Amino acid sequence: MKSSRLMNLVAPAVLLGLLFFGCKKKIDEKPNVVSAPSVSAEVVVVATVNGDPITLAEFQERFVRAGFKPDHEAEAGHGVKDEFLNRLIERKMMLLEAQRRRIKISVPEVNARIEKLRSEHGKDIKEELAGLGIDYEKWKSDIWEDIMIERLLARDVNRRVSVPPSEIRHYYEANPREFEKPEQVRVRQIVVASEEEARKALEQLQTGNADFASLARQKSTAPEAEKGGDLGYFAMGEMPAEFNVVFGLPKGGISGIVKSPYGYHIFKLEDRRKAGKESLEDARKEITEKLRRMKEDARFKQWYKELRSRTKFEVNYQALEQKTQSENGPR
Repeated sequence: MKSSRLMNLVAPAVLLGLLFFGCKKKIDEKPNVVSAPSVSAEVVVVATVNGDPITLAEFQERFVRAGFKPDHEAEAGHGVKDEFLNRLIERKMMLLEAQRRRIKISVPEVNARIEKLRSEHGKDIKEELAGLGIDYEKWKSDIWEDIMIERLLARDVNRRVSVPPSEIRHYYEANPREFEKPEQVRVRQIVVASEEEARKALEQLQTGNADFASLARQKSTAPEAEKGGDLGYFAMGEMPAEFNVVFGLPKGGISGIVKSPYGYHIFKLEDRRKAGKESLEDARKEITEKLRRMKEDARFKQWYKELRSRTKFEVNYQALEQKTQSENGPR
């Protein structure tokens, strides 16, 4: 559990330019492969971007900061490390472009982002990163890079995309089946570990001695507890079978105790939406976000292609298999 929560801290810092651009907006083309000269006899260079080197040491450090354990690096296949290097190259390319465009990020901005992560995860970031063998200052530098890339993309991609009302209406009218919605319910839940705890909670609710949302915040072990147990709207079949009991409740009704692999549940039906076609106004936000994503993807691919065409790459994939003398000692 601890390591998975830390990935939420590591991923925003390192994977913005690795997973986000590598998956959602992936460009399959690899950089030109040539042998890149080492900058000195003691430093192995695995790639250069407009003459700016990426060393083997930097690759290995970032590999760890992306969530790969140092002792598992040898187990990672050639394809994994090659692709990781490609993403590092893309990241450096965008950072160099941001610097060329004189994009500036202040120390308070970086600190604010770190404080946001700290408040979201409720943990001592330095302590947890240290437990994973990750240097805090280098992780902080990754945060700075992330904000630089975000600012660059905001200028060159996001702000150049708009979704006019006419396009929203056209999409709505051209895709009527997409807006046919089944019956949906909005539900709160309380989840506890034992049946005895569930009985006590249900008794409090039935006697009126507790508000459902407040009790969920106090007692529930589920992730949505901080939201008063609010699961939002869902249709039949979108949740585990144990949740289907809520479709038989009246509005405001509270279920009995329901056992599942997750624990003992108590549900409350907050609202019910009838099946039918969603109105244009209700669908407007969803359509706008969908069309914006599509346009941003297309704009990004065009922008990326132009940026790549004026960037010089030199890549030495074979160097990824090398180890420095300081790591392995003389042969």
